[in-house]
Amino acid sequence: MINKARFSNLIIPFFIAIVTISIVVGVIILLNITEGTTHKFLLPKGFMGWVEVTYEQPGFPALKKEDRTFIYKVPPSGKLMTASKNVSGTMVLIYVEQDGRLIDLPTDVPMIHGQGTSGGGQGGPHGQTEKFPDKLTFFVGTEEQWREAMEKQPAS
Repeated sequence: MINKARFSNLIIPFFIAIVTISIVVGVIILLNITEGTTHKFLLPKGFMGWVEVTYEQPGFPALKKEDRTFIYKVPPSGKLMTASKNVSGTMVLIYVEQDGRLIDLPTDVPMIHGQGTSGGGQGGPHGQTEKFPDKLTFFVGTEEQWREAMEKQPAS
């Protein structure tokens, strides 16, 4: 026979342990969901202009990833191709000195303008299908520099 007093003494701590574990797991899952991905763009010192990232390009290296941060080493041209997929997240811009030191861009002035994504769809003439690559584009500079660059662009 089961001793009811002993069973009662075991069941209460068991339920407390289950509830505690459930709460801890829930908090961990919630933190992981709300903690987004970061995209760290390493720009040549003084870079000003358009950055264009083309994703899912065979033959190109995947982006380096540190924890939840993707690292983009942007060349002076501003154009970067990668085998990695495009995922949403927060963007961080950092200048890289010639000696490798990292310098944060000003945070008191918006430095990202004209941000957009395109592609990922399919289309083509006469029933042909062609997948267009995902692209991320944005301008690095002050709002005044961005407006000047927009005025110089040919009309599409």
